[in-house]
Amino acid sequence: MFFRHFFLLLKVAVLTPSLFAQDGGQLYTLYCSACHGADGLGATGGAFPPLAESSWVDGDPDRAIKIVLNGLNGPVEVSGKTYNLEMPPQGAMLQDEQIAAILTFVRSSWGNQAPAITSAQVKATRAANTARKNWWTAEEILKLHPFPIQKTILTDLTSQVYQGVWKYVPDFKTLKAKNIEEEHDGIISLKDSSYENDYGMVWDAKFEIPTKGEYLFYLDADDAGRILIDDELVLEILGTGPLNGSRAQKCIIELDKGSHRFRVEYIQNQGNKGLAIGWRPSSKKKWNWLTEQVAKSPTLQEPILIEASNGRAAIHRNFILGTSPRAIGVGFPGGVNLAYSADDLGPALIWKGPFIDGAKKWLERGTADSPPAGEKVIKLSDARSLPSQARFRGYKLDAQGNPTFSVQIGKQYLLDSWHAESGTLVRKLTVTGGPLEIKIAQPPGISIEGAVGKSAVKLNPDQPVTLTYRWN
Repeated sequence: MFFRHFFLLLKVAVLTPSLFAQDGGQLYTLYCSACHGADGLGATGGAFPPLAESSWVDGDPDRAIKIVLNGLNGPVEVSGKTYNLEMPPQGAMLQDEQIAAILTFVRSSWGNQAPAITSAQVKATRAANTARKNWWTAEEILKLHPFPIQKTILTDLTSQVYQGVWKYVPDFKTLKAKNIEEEHDGIISLKDSSYENDYGMVWDAKFEIPTKGEYLFYLDADDAGRILIDDELVLEILGTGPLNGSRAQKCIIELDKGSHRFRVEYIQNQGNKGLAIGWRPSSKKKWNWLTEQVAKSPTLQEPILIEASNGRAAIHRNFILGTSPRAIGVGFPGGVNLAYSADDLGPALIWKGPFIDGAKKWLERGTADSPPAGEKVIKLSDARSLPSQARFRGYKLDAQGNPTFSVQIGKQYLLDSWHAESGTLVRKLTVTGGPLEIKIAQPPGISIEGAVGKSAVKLNPDQPVTLTYRWN
């Protein structure tokens, strides 16, 4: 991108003939490096926009030529950061040959791989825009010369279209798609649907991770959508609403090198529609977009982890992604975690690693559900396993913060106690007032000692049953 002081204005009135003989690299050093840096990363620690690996110098050459000729004014986003500088017009100062040489150098340096620009192209663009006296804005120039759509990191991408009206993203696996297509460019696009309103879409692909490390993901949608990686829900936007950043979700995930299953589910109701999905390594600043739409300077709040301390479990009483509204999260020492649903009267999720990121609630005052901050998230249940007359009666914590949840069923009471042992979760069930049968979910990824092969356990009064949840 070319902005204020893109060229170092020399205190000379006439360019000498020797300057015309210089190549693009020499001209760039003379006129441009003071602001954009000799390495193209932006001078003075990035106070000026970078040109290295910049979409602004890629693609249609007219975009860069017009900016150099007529200047650029106002806010503009470059490599995920917004700048509000001014680049004065340079068309009266620089000859066509000089502009062509500088732009050719920039478009082939620092990771940029765009074709050369000729002086004839600059001359033609100058002639076609002689009537323009005002500086360009980013919005104007991108409307005329949008960034080229690059093939994404996704492979084997397919899209499926469903017709229907939903308030929340449904279980698409139980529905029949109206259309299934292969998307060879790896771009997630709402244009893949022939419907304007009242439809849903699913994209399945392989996400090819180049190196093991932490990766950031960003999701914004109009209306609702979610992302699953290796069949685990990592981001979700619920209900209806605009795509303007107010409902956007972000997360950090550690992924191994290689191929990972990547799934996006989306619903569109009436009115506007949109979907923006981005990713980047945590060590990079530039966002890579998997969708045609992109978000405007998505930022990531540094996490503030809620976690066990001094051997005592941490409690989180707020909305947790993947559970019912009345969820109670427990982060145990040793990096094992539980979300108990006071609506469904049983465990909803378990996971390993970090517990909950509190930054969105404490700093951003967000209203969306907080996802588990760790990995190996396993959904145990999202439905009630006790009779309809059962009522949640609260919970108590022992000296180490371990919870015992209490449920009343008529004259019976069920006590559901949890604690951690050596990377496992130990659950003790006790009933009073008569026998009771409890449904036990056996999802893939865990084994439950004490209930192997069982879909339910029978409790007799005052005879506790202990179950140990162990990740496979």
